[in-house]
Amino acid sequence: MSDKTSTPEPQEYRGISSLSIRRPVGTLMITSVIFVLGFFFLSGLPVDLLPRIVYPQVRVSVNYAGVAPEVLEQIVAKPLERGLATTEDLDRMETTISEGWVNVGLFFRYGTDIDFALQDVSKNLDRIRGQLPDDADPPTASKADPSQRPIFSAAFASEERDLVQLRDWVDNTLTPQLLTVNGVAAVGVSGGLVREIQVVLDQERLRSYGLAVSQVTSAIQDANVDMAAGRVTSEEREVVGKTSGKFTSLTEIRDLVLNTPGGGRVPLSEVATVSDTHQEQRLWVRLNGTPAVRLTIQKQPDANTIKVADEVTAKLEALAETKFIPQDIDYRVTQDQATFVRGSVASVRDAAILGALLSMLVVLLFLRSLRKTFIIGVAIPIAILATFMLMGVGDLTLNIMSLGGLALGVGMLVDNSIVMLENIFRHTESGEKSAETAAHDGAAQVKSAVIAGTSTHIAAVVPFLLISGLVSMLFREMILTISFSIFASLVVALSVVPMLAAQMAKITFTSGLEKWRPLVAFDRGLVRLQGLYSRLAARTLRWRRIVLALAAGVLFLAYPLVDDLGSEFLPQVDDGSVSIEANLPPGTPAQETNRVLMELEAMASTMPDVESVFGSAGGGGFGPAASARGSVDVQLVPADERDMSANEWVGEMQRAIDARGFAGARIFVRPPRIRGLRTSTSDSDVAITVQGADLTELKAIADEVISRIQGIPGLQSVQGSTDDASPLLSVRVDAERASYLGLNVAQVGQTVRTAMDGSIATRYTEGSREFDVRVMLPRATFRNPADVGGIALFPGAAGQTPIYLRDVADVTSTLGPTNMLRENQSRVLRITGDVLDDVASVGDVTKQVRARLADMNLPEGYALLFSGEAEAIQENNRQLAIVGLLAVFLVFVVMAVQYDSILNPLVILTAIPMSLVGVVLALWLTDTPLGATVLLGVILLAGIVVNNSILMVEFVEQLREEGVGVMDAVVMAGAERLRPILMTTMTTSLGMLPLALGIGEGTEMMQPLAIAVLGGLSLSTILTLFVVPSAYLVFHSVGDRFAAWVSKDRNLASPEVFPTRSPVAGD
Repeated sequence: MSDKTSTPEPQEYRGISSLSIRRPVGTLMITSVIFVLGFFFLSGLPVDLLPRIVYPQVRVSVNYAGVAPEVLEQIVAKPLERGLATTEDLDRMETTISEGWVNVGLFFRYGTDIDFALQDVSKNLDRIRGQLPDDADPPTASKADPSQRPIFSAAFASEERDLVQLRDWVDNTLTPQLLTVNGVAAVGVSGGLVREIQVVLDQERLRSYGLAVSQVTSAIQDANVDMAAGRVTSEEREVVGKTSGKFTSLTEIRDLVLNTPGGGRVPLSEVATVSDTHQEQRLWVRLNGTPAVRLTIQKQPDANTIKVADEVTAKLEALAETKFIPQDIDYRVTQDQATFVRGSVASVRDAAILGALLSMLVVLLFLRSLRKTFIIGVAIPIAILATFMLMGVGDLTLNIMSLGGLALGVGMLVDNSIVMLENIFRHTESGEKSAETAAHDGAAQVKSAVIAGTSTHIAAVVPFLLISGLVSMLFREMILTISFSIFASLVVALSVVPMLAAQMAKITFTSGLEKWRPLVAFDRGLVRLQGLYSRLAARTLRWRRIVLALAAGVLFLAYPLVDDLGSEFLPQVDDGSVSIEANLPPGTPAQETNRVLMELEAMASTMPDVESVFGSAGGGGFGPAASARGSVDVQLVPADERDMSANEWVGEMQRAIDARGFAGARIFVRPPRIRGLRTSTSDSDVAITVQGADLTELKAIADEVISRIQGIPGLQSVQGSTDDASPLLSVRVDAERASYLGLNVAQVGQTVRTAMDGSIATRYTEGSREFDVRVMLPRATFRNPADVGGIALFPGAAGQTPIYLRDVADVTSTLGPTNMLRENQSRVLRITGDVLDDVASVGDVTKQVRARLADMNLPEGYALLFSGEAEAIQENNRQLAIVGLLAVFLVFVVMAVQYDSILNPLVILTAIPMSLVGVVLALWLTDTPLGATVLLGVILLAGIVVNNSILMVEFVEQLREEGVGVMDAVVMAGAERLRPILMTTMTTSLGMLPLALGIGEGTEMMQPLAIAVLGGLSLSTILTLFVVPSAYLVFHSVGDRFAAWVSKDRNLASPEVFPTRSPVAGD
């Protein structure tokens, strides 16, 4: 007889959590794969300060040596602008004109294919090439990348070699070695003296032999050639021949025979002095006061900054060890961007590690168990390595943005694991279930909440991938890193944590830590806090409408504080790199500029916290502005080793310079800027563009603007884009007279250029090296316009009268602009300034600038346009406002789909405005301005703060399904979820605390974001414990009433919310 007694079938568990619990070995093996792949991808991730940013900009340049800016504007700039204006997707065009040089910057909309844009520009240049002067250099087009600045520089000095020999060694011996380093794109050399062969003509001897300057130049050029002579073939062999004519010594140059018009022959030495010397020194370079040669390294766009700089350093050390670098040559590294990048990345990395340790400490404090803390301690590195794996697959880089995202995500990484672990052990400690059953039931109970919380995180950041522009490129890697880490934490929480919890629960050994008095006292405090909360919540919820009104009032009162915060695009990063820019009156001799720069270098050296002073006086060009400019690059010791910030140092140095006074000079000290990041086309914090037609009127308006805005707190280094008028030698050729004498304007111009600056006739070869051979007249010959007029264009011979420049041209001395600026085919003049952020924010300074210029009267046809960082702030606010609204909407949609409800998502979203109060208060207390990182933090906060509300609302729903009344369910859910809510809030907050404190180099960028998230999360948690339950009761009350009204059934209202007894106070 069969036994008909039925036994209950075991519950069937499904899902990834149950599978992981049942298959622990398989889960561990998959985890080990993640470990290996994570380390593999981590080792290959490029390291840089910032993410790769593709600036949609193309630069077109034309060189036309010796031509004045006003002439270049008409014959080069305007034809270029007309031809390039039709380029597809062009957003703005900016033209810079200086003596002998025109540069047109083409700015495209972000997202434009820059390779296609460059092709389009090249096609347009081909069409307009015929409109440009024949003797001007052909226009060149290239991508413009402001981020490709030198990453490494070093100074070389020698006590035994002169500056000619030192420069020659760096140029021809060392540079080829460094170009072979993997990742090096270019090696720049400046300073020292450049060797050249000079042929200085005697004009009177030339005239006596009837020789012209151009004839001598052509003779030297024609003689210095080697030419192929073909092949000589016989039955035995074939020989290749060549005609050898290249100069092998200076003697051969001196002995070069010139043919005179009368049929005579004369050696070059009869009419010229040939010497092995150097170019005229117009640039002085010094390191800490010692003359030096400077070498700079640029990396390839996709190269690893740290790896390239380290390999260059290693190469130099290896060359020094093998005596390739002679012992008499000393070098010193003056800039190594890898040091700051490495320090910044290490600081953010350390912040992430410290945040993880603090989060684990919170877990230990709340759970009082080493095994539980161990599980969380294992979950964190697994999730981080999984994130690195996804970063490698996604072609991301390690930079302060992506690592900052990871550091911010560390606190969030443990949230899902804590919620899962706490609930599993709550089931385990009940003693009614086996370890595996408790793990199955505990995981199943909170799985929905964990997935919902992760979904809201992802929904909050997805809109960032839908926008374009600088904000998108700057923060994209951080957003993706956060998304990867959140996704990884979800997978770990649903698989590894339940598996480890089930296995660890089987261990009977106990450390006894749960009996440690401090932890027991803390646990008792939590129990008391839960009881206190239950009593307070029961009373507070009777006045739920008043609670919501008070919450709205607090939000309203916090709003005025926003105006006091100020605004910026990004915070300044203190890498200790300060620059001093000196502009002396145009026409100042290079030697005088050098004297002023030497004094500035000495002043900088006496300032505190200075590591090195690198001075550069004059310039390579022969324009009046080049000789009157100079700069001093000061490298301060690391921030943690000095008593003042870089901005404070800048202020001290500027006051010292102003107190000393340099007559006629404009000298400004500029604070550090984020390397490789350009937030506006002016590359300045404040920029005002004056638009109009007349240069004199533009200069007058600009002078008034500068005088009005001087003295604004925090604003310094205010200067215009155009210098004062400079001395200009004008040679106006009479074309008709020149033509009658057999000359044209081009021939006259070439002869004048050769006479005054010299012309390169050919190159002199010595071994593998080549040097310029410059043909020129003695520079001391030309002191005034009359001397220039005496240049012989045609010397005359056999009784003929010589033809001088004065015979075919008027030579006068006038004043003219040193440079010109045009924007969208109109003349402009730009005033720029820097902002010291420890004195005032960019937004505050910009407001004051606008206020001071509001009543300024402008002539008809002239306008003031504001740009600079304020332009970036405005665009950033517009973009992030869209992102924020989309984020809230998507969070709502995700929750509505998850719960198949409209009311519960609305209840949960009430936590977001409460978090804004905490954000504003935190920013106000820490004097942190609103910026891109703050607004980004607010958007991320929207995905974080709703998690606590989700835990509470979901538990309320579960209790109501079990038949508990609404009021009791709300109070019980708040008390029961208080522990995990406090735990997740504290782990997230403490995980971000190191970043919020701004400890270490490079953390300034992420500090405002961490402060915003920390402040918003902390206050919103407190308010959420009372506001969300109140909102739940009120919203559901309204929902029930509306449902009753729609169904015309007034008795449909919930008896729990509207009891038959006397109404609850506040209803």
